[in-house]
Order: sequence, then structure tokens, then C-alpha cells
Amino acid sequence: MPTIRAALGLVLALSLAPLGSSAAPTAATSDSRSLPQDPALRRGVLPNGLRYAVMRNALPKGAVSLRLYVDVGSREETEAERGAAHFVEHMAFRGARHFQDGELERALALIGVGAGRDHNADTGVASTSYRLDLTDTAPAHLDLAFRWLRDVADGITFEPAAMDRERGVVLAEKEARDAPGALVRDQVTSFVAPRLRSTLRDPIGTDASLRTMTPGVLEAFHARWYRPETAWVVMVGDMAPEAMETAIAKAFGSWTGKGSPPARAALGEIEAGRGLEALVIATPQIASGLSACKVLPGSPPATTNAASLRRNSLRQVWQSALNARLTQLTNGSKTLLSAGMTVTDLDGGQAVCFSAAPNAEAWDAALAAGQDELRRFGRDGPTELEVEAAVAKVRNSVRSDVTTAPTQLSSSLATYLAQALAEGWVVMEPRASLRAFNQAVEEVTPADVKAAFAADWSGSGPFLTLTAPKPPTREALLASWRRGEAGEGPAKYADAVIAQWAYGPLSEPGKIARRETLAAGITRVTFRNGVILTLKKTSFENGAIALRLWFGTGRGEVAAKDFDTAGSATGVFPYGALGKHSYDELRGIFGDEALDFDLDITPYAFKLEHVVSDDTLSPRLRLLTAYMTDPGFRDTLDAKFGTEIDNNFRDRQSDLWALLREAVMDTVAPGLPLGTPDRAAMERLTSKDLAAVLRPAVTHDPIEVTLVGDMDEAAAIDLIARTLGALPPRGPPPKPRPDTFSLRFPATPPPQIDTLHYGSPDKAAVAMIWPLYVAVPARRKEEDALKLLAEVFGDELRHQVREHLGKTYSPTVFASTPDYVDQGELDALVETYPADLEAVRAEMRAVATRLAAGQITSEMLEAARTPMLSGARAEAATNAWWAEALSGSAHHDEWLQDALHQEDRIKAVTLAQVKAAAATWLAHDPIVAVIRPAPRPQEGAR
Repeated sequence: MPTIRAALGLVLALSLAPLGSSAAPTAATSDSRSLPQDPALRRGVLPNGLRYAVMRNALPKGAVSLRLYVDVGSREETEAERGAAHFVEHMAFRGARHFQDGELERALALIGVGAGRDHNADTGVASTSYRLDLTDTAPAHLDLAFRWLRDVADGITFEPAAMDRERGVVLAEKEARDAPGALVRDQVTSFVAPRLRSTLRDPIGTDASLRTMTPGVLEAFHARWYRPETAWVVMVGDMAPEAMETAIAKAFGSWTGKGSPPARAALGEIEAGRGLEALVIATPQIASGLSACKVLPGSPPATTNAASLRRNSLRQVWQSALNARLTQLTNGSKTLLSAGMTVTDLDGGQAVCFSAAPNAEAWDAALAAGQDELRRFGRDGPTELEVEAAVAKVRNSVRSDVTTAPTQLSSSLATYLAQALAEGWVVMEPRASLRAFNQAVEEVTPADVKAAFAADWSGSGPFLTLTAPKPPTREALLASWRRGEAGEGPAKYADAVIAQWAYGPLSEPGKIARRETLAAGITRVTFRNGVILTLKKTSFENGAIALRLWFGTGRGEVAAKDFDTAGSATGVFPYGALGKHSYDELRGIFGDEALDFDLDITPYAFKLEHVVSDDTLSPRLRLLTAYMTDPGFRDTLDAKFGTEIDNNFRDRQSDLWALLREAVMDTVAPGLPLGTPDRAAMERLTSKDLAAVLRPAVTHDPIEVTLVGDMDEAAAIDLIARTLGALPPRGPPPKPRPDTFSLRFPATPPPQIDTLHYGSPDKAAVAMIWPLYVAVPARRKEEDALKLLAEVFGDELRHQVREHLGKTYSPTVFASTPDYVDQGELDALVETYPADLEAVRAEMRAVATRLAAGQITSEMLEAARTPMLSGARAEAATNAWWAEALSGSAHHDEWLQDALHQEDRIKAVTLAQVKAAAATWLAHDPIVAVIRPAPRPQEGAR
């Protein structure tokens, strides 16, 4: 369960959504040259009208991915069918011609397909897609996969009893999605584009429609829309393209539609005559935010020729340039926490929005600052330097596709192809895509970018929205915008002067004291200054490198009373910048991505994580070396830190699992900094407090570096020698403190723990916790049995609480067994309706009792073990997995050995061992915690 501490400080930077399809027409050229399709992609149409596409891809070796994409979503539903497209998708997993209720998941699990991970589906406004990833191409496994996909096409059984059980699951999913933030987004979308059909057709449906939906309605919707001519089948994997085409034709060639093709619903319209309007929403449960949007009619045209590619490219360029300005504005502002521009396809319209998070209640100043920058950019356009920087940034993104293409996994490629082909995009070979982009932006001028922005910022509106605990009136928001319009406007933008790097090269490269070659191609180098480098060259991701810094003893060197402060300090560490450079100066020197690293406090060490490329490894190491010697902890953090704390506490009010976990810790571990944070103490924190706790560890503790990825080993060692390896010797590891803490559960569980949340009144949850033991490597076999038991327990909860009772959407069970420090635990978590709490709690306990009594079969164990093994193999083919396995391994070799032998250990667990684990631990009474909705203040818009 996440806690508030994990989120503190992380919203100081705005994370913008990726840009979608191409832009509306701009002043760009109308070049009609077609774009070249990737020659590796084979497309075709069966005689019945089914479109298909296949592509050979060798990663993972021997694997194959299948996608069935149907051109129907909630847009086509009648009022009586609200939610039908999504309900049909659910029923495809519940029962079909060849699979009775409950059979599909277990059949797929026995061939290594994990539910949710390798086997899933998604319904949107315009489409429904089904996903199935196989770890091999065995004929029997392919036959099983195609048998189910064909059943989805024309063999779903809408059995009334099964539908009633799934109805509860769909309703539970709706409630899981109905978080305060999501409900506010729905209100804003309805305000901005009230006449678009997509705005009126949320795929999840309405509570009333879902409760009254009948099998006949679903069956009729499915028969009307699931037709060969409305569908795509995509197959990507380690097979001959001809064999894939044959398999598709064999499975789907006899599929025929029923009746005449149905007429499509109208998309709706964007009201061209609407001008300035405003909406204010009282939101005590979420962070404050404001936006100004303009809306253009029509969906963006597919990127099919040079002209549409240029339009799309110019949109990306103006977004990059304007967002860079807004980031600069945010960093120097006391009124803005974050700000940025987004472009969103509304299925019949496009919303171009300025969005910002104001500091405290300074919404008026925040809006004025954003409005000024929009006016200035629209009036003057970008500078030459801004265009150059923006083009380079977008080009780097396109170039990264070229670099990573040889190591792209079949699963991600299949998902991309299904969407691209259904949307009408031209799928280009990555190198051809880079050439086409370079041609599209050749000789692009500031005037071109200005014109592209003007075209996108020319729609209806602006539509202003403001969310806050106690928002101003709608009239006050409108008056603020009008004041900005009436003003003279800001002065012309001047390019920022890029600072010179103030930290010169270190005197001489560090000397190597010892070099070792370990198992699995792992090299370890110890420098004379004590820095240890562990590295492994891989070919998982072309050009990508996972970098980890592991230093100190983490929680072990922090007093319990300072733990919250240390967590806050790690969260904002990059934004504190350096002693000789501000955050903005660092962005100018190194770029935004260089500062996109995370620092966390773990029970064993402080851990810094970063993803870099081979060509950026050198500058990133120079930057991180400066952070490890002269961290800034600048007081620019202080002006915004209080608002960040306030926002996180407000968001926390509707976070069921965070609140539930904190309530448990308040009860079983009072006095430890794991329960409800002390808000007053956190609001008093300053940059000096953060520095006092974290700076000694950053600047003095011994450092362990891990590099995993596509790199030249000798060059990487040389780079470490010239940066971290050249530092003066660091001190020894800190001595264990007497005032740190470890989690221990009471011997006897307390009475049921009850707590409240302020989210949806239809949400509740139950947690059951079985305390385990303090893990040590000598008990690893027992841990492995417990983790398999957790998988079996999770499967049984899914079968009983989700599929049989229909009382939840996604139950979770996991075993946490950290070495040496905290007591381990086995947790079962289920979200449900308040009225169903007692039934869910009883069923959770009944499942645990059956497992404790030994009611675990070999089939149940293998249905849990096989997907677990396939998931472990997939993870072990990533840089991130190896970086995690190697981090800290210089001092904890047992962790590396565990990782290297993970698959053998999972295979070695016997049914008797899993039964013994269940009998030992699940036979005890668990700690039970329940969270219910609390009475809350009325929210509303005006």
C-alpha cells in the first residue's frame, strides 16, 4: 500500500501526457507525397472482410502476441445500451463457445499466461481491443489462443447467471475508477465539449444502465457490431509471416456478420460560437488546479503523407518550445507549482489546454502568469534558439525509436500496430520515420511554428476551469482573465543565457584497486577511493542503460523522529539543485531528462535510480557527481513546500489503501513513522531541515554504482574513474543507530481496525494481514513457498470474490519478506461496496481457512507457478531487473545469488511446502482492517 511519504515532492515537476495524433491544418505546406510503409509489415483482407497485419519479431525469442481490435466502443451505444461495449468485453472472459464460466483463466494460466499481465482487454469510446501474449508458439497453445479470440468474435455466451455475477465486477470497476480526480476530469470535459457524443458516452456506463442491462441487450449489441469488416487481427512474434497469415485465415475465415452493417452514430459537434466561459469546482479531496482550453472541431487527420506529418511535427515543436518556457516560468515563480500545454483528441474535437497547479491560493497570479506567456508566444512566436532546441528534442525522441527498434518486444509492437492500423496511420520503418521527420522540419522557421500554434489556439473558448477547496466565484475567474486580456502584455521573450558548468573535471582519474569477473557476465571494479562499480553489458534495450547509486545505510542511519523529513528530502532532492547552479541553470546545461532521476530511502541504503543512454552517460555522471558532493537544498523549495504538503494530504483523503495502511500502523506500531504523518510538523519543514538530515549521507557515505545496459564496458569504467571514482575517499558506513526503527507486529491481533475515507460514498475495502517472520537468507525456501501461496490465494480470491460473488474488480494478495529489518507479512486486499463488506470479509476468511486446511491441489499450484515463471523470465530480460539485482550486491552477495537462481527456486517448491506454509501462517487469526466512506461536505460546480 502506498503512503503519503512516497509522493511528497514528486509533483514539483509537471508530467505532460504524450502527444497524440497529428494536428489541425496550419500554415504548413500541402505536400501530398505518401509516406512509406514498413516493408516488414504484411497486411491483407480475408474474403469475409476481416483485415489483418502480421510482422516477424524475434523478441522475446519463441514468443508471439495476438490482438483482436474491433471498431466499436461506447460511441455507438444507444441510451439503453450505456456501458454495453465494455460489458461485452467483460463477458468475453466469463464464458464462450469453447470455455465455460471460469475455465479460460485457468487454461491460460497452465500455459504461462498471466491474467491482467499477458491476457487483458480495453474498451474506449471508439474501439475495443483484446490482448493475448504467449510465451511460445506451440501448436496446442496457439490453438487455445485462437479458439478464444474466435469465440470473442462470434461465440460469447451471455448466460444470465454469469452476467449477473459479472455485473457486480463491472460495477466494482466503475467505483474503482470513480476517484475524485476522475470525476472532476469528467466535469471539465463535459463543460469544454458538451455536444460531443464521446463526452456523453463514458465507456464504463452509468450505474442505472449497468444494473438493468439484460443478456438480450448485450447479445444484440455484440451481434450488431462484432463483424469481420469492423475488426483487425494483428499477430507479431517469432514465426514466419506466412505461418501467421495461415493461422489467422484458419481461425477467422468462416466468421460472418449477421444482417446488414449498422450505421455509425454522429460524433456530435463543437459549438463554434462559444466564447469565454468559466467553471469552478469545490474539491476538498484533491489538489488545486486551473486550466484554460480552446477547442477545435473535427478529429485530427491520420498521418499519411508529408503534409500531415509536417503539421504533426510543427505541433510537437511548438508544444516543446512553449512547455520549456512554462517550466522556466514555474521554477522562478512563487505562485506556480507546475504548468504546461497539452493537446487532447476528444473524438470529434481537439482540446488545446494550458494547465497549472497554483501555489497555495494564488490562483489569480498563476492564471495571469500563464496567460501572459500564451499571449507572448502567440504574438511573437518562438526565437530561433527555441525552435532549434525544440526540433532537437523531438528529433531525439524519433531517433530513440530507431535505436530501440531492434529490441522492441512483440507485445508492445502488436499493441502499437493494432491502434495505428485502425486509426489509419502509416506504419513506417523507424529509420524511414526519422528521415521523414527531418524532411518535415527542414528549414522550419519561427514563423512556421508561430503559425502552427495560432492555428491550434484558434478554436472556441477559452474555457476556464478552477478546482480548489474553497474556489472563488465563476465571475471572479472570468474577471481575472479579462484583466489579462486588457493589459499591455509582457515584453518580448529573451533567450536565457546558458550558464557555464561550474564544476570542472576532477584532478585525475581514480585508480582501480581490484577488478573481478562474476557470474552471468558481471564485472565488479573497486576504486582506491572506495567507490564500487558493478556492471553488466546487455542487449535487452538498444542504447539504454539503467544506472543506480546505492549509498549509506538508508533508514539505518536516520533517527525514527527524522524519517518523515528524510523521505521528504529524497522526494525533492533533484529540485534542490546544486550549490553553484540553480535548477533552471542545470536544465539549460544538461536538458530536462538529465534531472529526471529518483532518490529513495530504503531499509538498507539510499538508492538513486536513473535511465540514461550510451551517449548521455558521461554528462549524467558529471551531474550526479556534483549532486553527490555539493547538493544545493536551495531555499527556493521553501515557498512551495507547504502547498505540496497540503495537496498531498488532500489527495490522501480519498486514497483507500494509503489510509487503511496508516490506520493499521497507527494501531499495531504506534510511535513508529509508518502511520498517519504529523501534518503540522511536515508543514514546518524547510530546506535547511531537509539538508540537515540528508546532506551528510549524500556527501560522506560510501558509494556503490551499478550500470546495466547497452554500453562499452571499458568506456563505462573509464567514465566512472573520471567522475565518482576520482572523488576523495568517502567515510566508512555509518554505525547502526540506536534510535532508528523496525516494524514488529503484536503477538495477538488487535480487534478489527475501522477507519474512514472521503472519496466515493460507494467505495469500501477490507485488508487482512498475516504477520510472518523477519526474513533471512537461510529461510529463502520458506519465502518461495509463501510467495507461491500468495499467488494461489490471489487466484482463489479472484475466482470466489470476483467471478463467483461478483463483489470486486481486482483483489490483491502479496507476501512481503524484507531481509533482516521488518517483520514480513502476507496481505490480502479487496475493494468492494460498503454494503458488501461483510460478505467479502467472510469469503476472504473462508478462502484462507480452506487453504490453511490443505485444500490446495497440484493444478492450483501449477496455475499459479506457470504464469509466475513466465513473468519472472520476462522481467529477467530487462535492464531494470538486473540493476535491481545488482544494487547493493557488493555488500549483500546473497541477494545476487537469489536473483540468479530465482527460476530454479520457484520450480523447486513442492505442493507439500506450499501446504505447510498455508498451515503455518494462514491458520492464525489475521489483523483485519476495514475502511468505509465518511460523511463529507457537499461538492459542486457553479
